[in-house]
Amino acid sequence: MGRIDHERNRMLQSLQKYKSQFPSWAASALFAGLFAVSCVLFSGCERQNAKAVNIQLSTWGSAQEIAVLRALLDEFEQNHPDIHVKLLHIPENYYQKLHILVAGDLTPDVIFTNSISFPIYASQGIFRDLRPFLAKSGQVGAGLSRETFYPSALQAFQWKTAQGQEVQGALPRDISNLVIFYNRDLFQKAGIPYPKAGWTWQQFAETAQQLTLDQNNDGDPDQFGFSFYSTPPLFWLPFVWSAGGNLFSPDLERVTIAEPAAVKGLQFYADLRNVWHVAPKKVESGGVTMSQLFMQQKLAMMANGRWSVPVLREQAKFRWDVVPFPVGPSGKSRVGIDASGYAISAKSLHPQESFELIRFLLSREALAKVTESGLIVPARPDVAESDLFLSPHQAPEHGRAFLDVIPDGVPTRTPPRWNEISEELGLALEPVWDGKVKAAEATQVAQPKLQHMLEVSP
Repeated sequence: MGRIDHERNRMLQSLQKYKSQFPSWAASALFAGLFAVSCVLFSGCERQNAKAVNIQLSTWGSAQEIAVLRALLDEFEQNHPDIHVKLLHIPENYYQKLHILVAGDLTPDVIFTNSISFPIYASQGIFRDLRPFLAKSGQVGAGLSRETFYPSALQAFQWKTAQGQEVQGALPRDISNLVIFYNRDLFQKAGIPYPKAGWTWQQFAETAQQLTLDQNNDGDPDQFGFSFYSTPPLFWLPFVWSAGGNLFSPDLERVTIAEPAAVKGLQFYADLRNVWHVAPKKVESGGVTMSQLFMQQKLAMMANGRWSVPVLREQAKFRWDVVPFPVGPSGKSRVGIDASGYAISAKSLHPQESFELIRFLLSREALAKVTESGLIVPARPDVAESDLFLSPHQAPEHGRAFLDVIPDGVPTRTPPRWNEISEELGLALEPVWDGKVKAAEATQVAQPKLQHMLEVSP
C-alpha cells in the first residue's frame, strides 16, 4: 500500500505541474480519475522475468476483445522472452484516465488510440514519430511498411507539427466506417426491392417513406424507415460529405460548416425526420436506442458500423444485410474513415521493444485472429479481402460494402479542441434536428464561435 500512496502523491504533484498543457475540459477529469488509475496501475500481481524488458500497453475493449488480446500477448512473450508486456485494460473513461497517466508522467509505452482523439495527444508531442520504424521494418521485409495498410487509415494518424514536420503518430489496426443495415424481411413484406449501391438521396428517402408505417392507424408510426442520431457527428457527417461539404478546411484552419454544400447535407438529414417523417423523434423512440429498435423490427434501416455485426449474427430473428450510404449531390457516397491503432509514447524508454509489439499485433496472422470476432474492419487489405473478413457463408451477404466505401471515404482529421467544438456544434444543431430552425440559420450563428474555438490553442 505504501507504494500506491507514494506513486499517487507523485502523480498528484505532476498533475499540478502539467495540467495546463491540457484543455480546460480535461482538468476535472484528471483529478477525478486519479484514485481509479492508481489502483489499476499498482494493484494485483504480475509475473515477472528479471531479465526481460518491461513495457506497458493500454487499451479499451470488450471482454471478447481482451480475451483475444491476452492470447496474442502470451504468444508474443513466448516468441520474445526478453520482453514482458503489462496490459493496462481501461474499459471505461479511457481518455480521461489516459490524460491522468500522461500528466502524471506515467504514459504507457504502447497506447491504443483512435483517430478522433489522436490530435490532442499528437499536438502535445506525446506520440513518437513511427516513420523511422516503418522504414526500417519495411527494409527487413518481414515487418510493416506504408503499403501494408489502407492509405486512408494510415492518413488518419498523420499529423503536422508546429514546425511543419509530418509525423506518423500511430499505425492503424482497424477502420470504423458506416454503412446502412437493413431488414430484408421488412423489405420483402412491403414488396420493395432491396437497396443497391449507387442509390440516390431521393431513392433512399422514398424507400424509407414506404417503410414507415402506422399499422394501427393511431397517428403514430409503429415502424420507421431510418434511424436518427443527433450525436455523435459521425452518424450525420456522411450526408454533409456526400453533399460535397465538410466541417473544416483540409488544413483544419477554417470551420466550413456554414458553406452551402455542408448546409445542404445537414438540412437533408434534418428533413428525414421533420419533412419526410421517416426517422423517429425523441418522443417517438421512447428512450430506446436505434439498435434496439432495429432488433425489435420497428426500424427498417439504420446507420451503423461493423461493431453491430456480431450481435446481429447472434440475436437477430430476421434476415438482414448492408448497403453503402446513398449517393449525394457531390456524385459520391462518402463516409468517415475513423481508425483505431497503436502509438508509442515519446517518453518510452523502450521504443524498439514497443515497436516489436506493434509489429506483432499488426501482423497478418495476429490481425486475422482479431478479425475472426467480426467486430472490426481490418486496416490491412490482405486481411480485409480474405474470406475471414468477408465471411461468404454468414450475414451480411454484401459485407464487401464495408470495403467498397473506403476509396471515397474521408479520413477523420479533427483539431485538438474537437471535444469542445463538437459539443458546441451539437448544441447549435439541436434545434435543426427538432425542426425549429433551418440549418443555414443555425450554422451562420454558430460559425464565428466555432471558428474562435478552432483558433485558440488547447
